[in-house]
Amino acid sequence: MTTTHEMRLVDTNGYTVPGAVRYQVPADQVAATRTTLLDLAPADAADAKALHLEHADSLHGVSADNQRAAARRIRATDYRVQVTPPLA
Repeated sequence: MTTTHEMRLVDTNGYTVPGAVRYQVPADQVAATRTTLLDLAPADAADAKALHLEHADSLHGVSADNQRAAARRIRATDYRVQVTPPLA
């Protein structure tokens, strides 16, 4: 029986990026699928930053500063691909 893997792109907060899940990926396609999923990270990170900054514009004081700080912490390079079950 051939082992297949579930793969998902996970953001900096540990959440699965919507639309970035692949099911039943054969082991020989994991590397290529990882690259495909990581290619989605920059757009998702930009969306997350924009959401925090938009929210900050509706707030004042410390709350707005916290939202801006959260936006600065989002980096596409911090996204990771989770493989289940892990490759041996």
